[in-house]
Amino acid sequence: MNFSRRKFLSGTAKSAVAVTLLRSVVPANTLAQAAAVQPAFARLDEFIVRHMRETGAPGMTLALANRDGLIRTSTYGYADTKAGVRVAPETMFEIGSVSKSFVGLVLLQLRDEGKLDFNKPIVEYLPWLKINSKFEAITTHHILSHTGGLPGAPLLLDALLSELWTAYEPGKRFLYSNTGYNILGFLIEAVDKRSFAESMRARMLVPLGMTASSPIITNDLRKQMAIGYEPLAEGKPFSVGGPLAEAQWIEVDIAAGSIASTPSDMAKYIRMLLNRGALPKGRLLSEEAFALFTKPAINSPYRGEPASYGYGIWVSDVGGHMRLRHTGGMVAFSSSIDVDVTGGIGAFASVNANLRGYRPVAVTKYAIELFNASLAGKPLPDPPAPPPAPDEVKNAGDYVGTYTSLDGKKLEFAAEGSKLVLVHANRRVVLDRIGPDRFIVKHPDFDAFVLGFARENQQVTQAFHGANWYMGAKYNGPKTFETKKEWDAFVGHYHNDSPWYGDTRVVLRKGQLFIDGVQPLVPRGDGKFGIGDPAAPDWISFESIVDGRAMRLNFSGIIFRRSFTP
Repeated sequence: MNFSRRKFLSGTAKSAVAVTLLRSVVPANTLAQAAAVQPAFARLDEFIVRHMRETGAPGMTLALANRDGLIRTSTYGYADTKAGVRVAPETMFEIGSVSKSFVGLVLLQLRDEGKLDFNKPIVEYLPWLKINSKFEAITTHHILSHTGGLPGAPLLLDALLSELWTAYEPGKRFLYSNTGYNILGFLIEAVDKRSFAESMRARMLVPLGMTASSPIITNDLRKQMAIGYEPLAEGKPFSVGGPLAEAQWIEVDIAAGSIASTPSDMAKYIRMLLNRGALPKGRLLSEEAFALFTKPAINSPYRGEPASYGYGIWVSDVGGHMRLRHTGGMVAFSSSIDVDVTGGIGAFASVNANLRGYRPVAVTKYAIELFNASLAGKPLPDPPAPPPAPDEVKNAGDYVGTYTSLDGKKLEFAAEGSKLVLVHANRRVVLDRIGPDRFIVKHPDFDAFVLGFARENQQVTQAFHGANWYMGAKYNGPKTFETKKEWDAFVGHYHNDSPWYGDTRVVLRKGQLFIDGVQPLVPRGDGKFGIGDPAAPDWISFESIVDGRAMRLNFSGIIFRRSFTP
């Protein structure tokens, strides 16, 4: 990453929200009067203002549609925080993995036309593709439903240039695979006899009238796109509301997530989904194909809720309503789509920032709840409760005490009400919770890794930070651990020039290697390591040992080079 190009953005300094409405359209055959939905609009806007302050989102775009089309598009916050340029209705946002449903629909069109058999081995269409598998052949159906057992994480096409390895029998387990959807982009080109971009434009954007959208993200779009933001401290733990920086601009032409759009265009896409593939004139695909698109292929919870995955979309039954949902995360954008096919209402939201796992799901979900209640003449639901403050740790007492390392270093923790405090270097540092037993310490001595705690019989007995391990008063386990000497060469800081990946750190703790101090590397027996699960298709290996140090980390075909910075 070229740090000199970064523009500093302090937390929520410019996340004061302004609402700009393109239009407010309420079709008479769906909602009785425009006035009837104004309370829902007002409540939704009020929630979004609060939500953006809570998350530190710079800007947001939102589309609401029903079976007749656009109800409302609205824009919030800033497309460019430095210049003070607000998000406008015509501002383009990257929709990320919401693009996967577009890919699924194009492949279903090709199936309708008799050009593609979803049950044929994918290598019959792409003979150059090398897949090492002891199981039955992987098909288009398997890849569309993320059940092919292919590597899950690699986004770059480098991962397709060498042999792919599978660990699971196709069709049996869900493993979200960007690699698989990138393969589907090549499948579209092979079957449709034109480029992926041309096929997506001709088969999806043109029929839907999405004239303000692009099938791939190119340099030509940069002036129309909101500026994207990411955490300022690349490769280090990030706390909600932390400082952001302008992210590196990249072109994106991979099928796993390449579409850029506006809210009004996304409303046209929602309208088609609500009408089960029907357009104002004709159909985008057959009724049979749409049924396959939404047919549950494999059980896969959607952000903790019961759901199944179809062909590029999560499918759920929520209170007797069929919901189609997906999220999207890019280098500097986060998106969510939620379509209630039964209720006839859908929402799409996108934020011009990557906030480490955040997606605007709460916004689209609440929009659906509001308009379902409005349509039914029921009281409008209250907005979601505010999340707890990062420094609120109700069980802070669990961690109180002194933890000591084998070489005598100590960590001392105290509880101050609902806050957990680290006493360090004559300072009292309040910790931010980022997960169960996981915290961020806002101190330069601790900013490279998450601080974690381990439990035995529900009691906290150990603490760890990077390579450092500390024993609490209640720890009664072993104090020495067998360590493979050759693993010392793998410890270090590694970097990939693509902003998709950036930095990662490998540490050795208690005789085991960890990625970023948290994810264990498990030996597979072939010189490679599984990430948590040795049987999973994603792997890590260390290459080019020079003077006792690995110069390269290979992540499922993606190369990270050793960095000699801290």
